[in-house]
Amino acid sequence: MNKKTTYHLSFRFFLILPALLFFLKCSDSESLPDFTSSNTGPYILNIEHLELIRDHLEEPVLQQEYQILISGADDLLNQTFEYVTDKPHPPDGGTLNDYLSIARYWHADSTGAQTIYRDGITNPMIYDYDRPKLARMSSAVYTLSLAYFFSENDIYAEKASELIYSWFLDKSTRMNPNMDFSQIRLGVENTGGGGTQGIIDANDLVPVIEAVSLIYDSNHWPGNYHIQLKNWFYQFSRWIIKNYNADAYNTTNISTWMDVQRATFFLFSEQEYRLNSDFHIPPVTDRINAQFEPDGIQPFEKSRERSQHYVYFNLRGYMNLALIRKNRSGTDRDWPTLNGSNYAGLKGALDNIRMFTFNKNVEPYFIPNPEFDDCRYLEIFMPAAVAFKSSEYAETAELLINNGCSHPDITLTFPPLDWLHNQPDY
Repeated sequence: MNKKTTYHLSFRFFLILPALLFFLKCSDSESLPDFTSSNTGPYILNIEHLELIRDHLEEPVLQQEYQILISGADDLLNQTFEYVTDKPHPPDGGTLNDYLSIARYWHADSTGAQTIYRDGITNPMIYDYDRPKLARMSSAVYTLSLAYFFSENDIYAEKASELIYSWFLDKSTRMNPNMDFSQIRLGVENTGGGGTQGIIDANDLVPVIEAVSLIYDSNHWPGNYHIQLKNWFYQFSRWIIKNYNADAYNTTNISTWMDVQRATFFLFSEQEYRLNSDFHIPPVTDRINAQFEPDGIQPFEKSRERSQHYVYFNLRGYMNLALIRKNRSGTDRDWPTLNGSNYAGLKGALDNIRMFTFNKNVEPYFIPNPEFDDCRYLEIFMPAAVAFKSSEYAETAELLINNGCSHPDITLTFPPLDWLHNQPDY
């Protein structure tokens, strides 16, 4: 064998080696943990903050939001829900228990195949598949769990438990722990599934884990359910590891939310050691440096048709990630960086949105859309105020509330800063 042949073989081995190592790290041979029925969540919410709010529900704004929450939860009690098995046929190569959704912005051409991309324009056929079912279940479970926590009325925990059991554990209705058929394009082969942007659909699984921690002490959430659900999310997290390199979609909101998903799923399924692993979740500065310019502009999100939505959506993901990291405090790799004066590079982007809420021009950062609900900025500034101890962001959230914004999921989960002075981390 000559030197040239040896060089080519070595070079090929060098190219193959990373893929081989990746395969070995997430092999099916990995043993299943011996799960316990213990609860370590919630991970985004802070249980002490929730208890503080519960003790102050007589405050006028909180009481108003609480009544809205309870009214919504009451409406859910007698509603019926659909599951992944409630579709006319399984996906090609799958079963009725496999989650199936179609790509949101791909539309049919004259042949019926979805080959036309229209950014920002939802294909109405999306509502014929499993995407809206998952979103509705997730929203309902979260609302019911908050209603149970604040009212201590078991009826809400019972309904939440029923929905979670049916979606994840009941063999006749459960979703298999994969998204092999997420955001497919009808009539176009080899689209959707693992490795594609369809992983964004799994965002709605995150609130379910938070909800489980809130109904954990209810008689309607037995220990064996908790263990089985941990197993489900362990299997799903392994599916993600096999199908998505940690650097996938590095410049987009998809990578941000994938980090939120991984962190939450790892924590819940007793894989906390993976949170500080660069292989599984890149350092937060790597992600932010790839997505944000020094002045806070998000180039990829700004270029989208619905730029205001996507700029908000990405920052919302980072607020969740910051809270997950903060709640781990001393053991966390990324929190010291996020806790710095520039919030690891997020401050410029947050300040851009803040200027917008005070009627400042932000067209360099995104194009305002009259259809966008500005009240959604509560989902950014109330978490940011608590995470970063920022009176400026607390002031911004207060402005939104004074302007008539109502969002019980947020206003009832993030207390005013002046209530937190006696908390251990404040």
